[in-house]
Amino acid sequence: MSKFDRIATFITVIEENGFSSAARKKGVSTAAISRQISGLEKELGVQLIQRNTRQFLLTEAGSDYYQHAKQALTQLIEAESVIVGNKVEPTGILNVTSNRYFANKYLIPKLSEFMALNPKLKINLELAERFPDLSEENIDIIFGVSMEGPNELVRRRVGETRYIVCASPVYLEKYGIPSIPTDLRSHRYITHAMRKPNDMITFKNKTSVQVMPILWLNDSRAMCECAILGMGIVKLHDYIVEDALNDGRLIEILAEYNEKTQPVYLYYQKSKYLQIKIRRFIDFFTHGV
Repeated sequence: MSKFDRIATFITVIEENGFSSAARKKGVSTAAISRQISGLEKELGVQLIQRNTRQFLLTEAGSDYYQHAKQALTQLIEAESVIVGNKVEPTGILNVTSNRYFANKYLIPKLSEFMALNPKLKINLELAERFPDLSEENIDIIFGVSMEGPNELVRRRVGETRYIVCASPVYLEKYGIPSIPTDLRSHRYITHAMRKPNDMITFKNKTSVQVMPILWLNDSRAMCECAILGMGIVKLHDYIVEDALNDGRLIEILAEYNEKTQPVYLYYQKSKYLQIKIRRFIDFFTHGV
């Protein structure tokens, strides 16, 4: 018999106003009820009930314990009800961190439909270029990441992208157009501070060229703007530089060497019993990918 069972029996005795009526409700003997109460009192080291053959009275300690135990039991029952309900319909808050530009392209356009399908679920969406610690920061999903995550996380493919090396016409006129990857060693390179390493440019067939950055930024949009202003060469995702390439503010260079498309992922923590709110999000945003 667990302590939880003994506490529940104690509450039943109080609410049924006696050992015999509590025994009838639970379908056990009065002696069994008495043993449970005695066991609870022994464990707590205090007397909870003064009892004789005719009546019982709560002690002061018993009255205090009943109030706290009743409140705790009610909260536990409510919590279990929420968990059971969540197996059917997601509720609560889903915490998602996403790359801003990938969120604008793949997440936000579908977010309204997802929330309509899950009306009791609330979304806390952080737009940031970082790879947070899910357990430490209470984050459920990292969305829109092309980099490799820790082995302890599960990843699912949500789309694809490709990196484009590019610069502005003004920059290329001043410094020349690189014809092969190693030419970049003598050029001005703008890099992302989060990249590891951030002084290396990788091309197709996994060939790499080490460069010396002249500017480190922690925001892809800022990198794009700096390149448009002629400050240097950047390597950015296609969805970030697409508009600037289309209107001529940026020009792709070394196109024949650039990497082909690569997958973009969402990440979440491994769990034997994945919360339904997380499962619904994963299924929705990876369907058909």
